[in-house]
Amino acid sequence: MVYALHEDALRLARRWHRTFFWALFALGLLLQGFGPHLKIKDNRFVLPPSLISANSEIRPAEIVERARRMQLLSSVLTLGGALGLALCYRKVLFGTRSARRDLVGGSPVASTSSRTVE
Repeated sequence: MVYALHEDALRLARRWHRTFFWALFALGLLLQGFGPHLKIKDNRFVLPPSLISANSEIRPAEIVERARRMQLLSSVLTLGGALGLALCYRKVLFGTRSARRDLVGGSPVASTSSRTVE
């Protein structure tokens, strides 16, 4: 009974970890996809006309700094989510060594492939 409750709690914790890391990864990709992208031409940033209006003061340093912060945040979220997912799915990604009994001697044999012995 206690063992079953412990297993259920572990399963629920794993599910929340996976959900969290998937959300982190997706958020990083969304920031990258919908964040500001400044073009560079002749070693200068090209500001889009939507950022320039006749009534407002233009501060290129702030615009560039904001774009850099968004890029950094996007990369941190995406990389953090990817590393977390790699940890969550490490058995699937990297495999585990399964121990099987040798057919003749009964001693454990480490196996990394699924070959059958004939």
